[in-house]
Amino acid sequence: MADYTLRDEDLRDLHGKVVIVTGGATGIGRALVQLAHDHGAKVAACDVNIEAGKELEQQLPTDFLFKKCDVSIWKDVFEFFQDTYQRFGAIDAVISNAAINNVESLNEPDATDGTDGEKLQEPDVSVLQVNMIGTWYVARCAIHFFRKHPETRSQLVLFGSVASYFDTPPLYTYCASKAGVLGLLRALRTQTVKYNISVNMIAPWMTLTDMVTDHVRKVWGDLPANTPLDVAKASLLCVVRPEINGKSFIINGGRITEVEDKLDETQAVWLGSELDRDMREGQRRLIE
Repeated sequence: MADYTLRDEDLRDLHGKVVIVTGGATGIGRALVQLAHDHGAKVAACDVNIEAGKELEQQLPTDFLFKKCDVSIWKDVFEFFQDTYQRFGAIDAVISNAAINNVESLNEPDATDGTDGEKLQEPDVSVLQVNMIGTWYVARCAIHFFRKHPETRSQLVLFGSVASYFDTPPLYTYCASKAGVLGLLRALRTQTVKYNISVNMIAPWMTLTDMVTDHVRKVWGDLPANTPLDVAKASLLCVVRPEINGKSFIINGGRITEVEDKLDETQAVWLGSELDRDMREGQRRLIE
């Protein structure tokens, strides 16, 4: 595993860049917006939390755009990108941060429909709609607007999670959605680079935001935990280092560790040499 560092002086490269942050009104997104703006970026943020977004507008009166947007609604996402492009011009970086979670149970009683039989209650799929479909909507818009300026090296930063790699019950749909984001990274990384677009993923471990319940904080105890600023800095690493592509960075206690390279390097160990050889040749043929 390789550790990466981001120096404060590296953030100077944000000056003049146009950066989009989804879910930018609170938590990690808000830290991202403020950090990028503090270093001279023109920032567009969207969120469903209008009140928090308006507060940001008061704090950042120049070079900042806020728009209400539900990333699970295509029209909202596309119009947000259009407004950003009309306001600031060419978009340099998009950070797809917006996400929600939900503690789910496998033991909920069946809901009766008042007739002779039973009717299983339809599950809530909002986490999948926001975290997976919403991420695809944002990625699709990002690529569209990036390609308007092919001479510019653009950066797409996806937000996965440690849940992209590890079991996280009872966050069932959250875990599934974040595994989906990892799959999207792997599907895009050999293709977007053809259009001068790098794509990477941030995979934070425990991060102390309002999404973390008191119970989880208590259980976590003295284990390393991220602040929103830790994750914001790691996300901007991908923006100021445009040569980085196809990587996934686990963030734990502020430490930035890349994991995809090591998984690739050790593939023969966990697949076996014969299957590894066949898989690599198959991928080579399909991707080319």
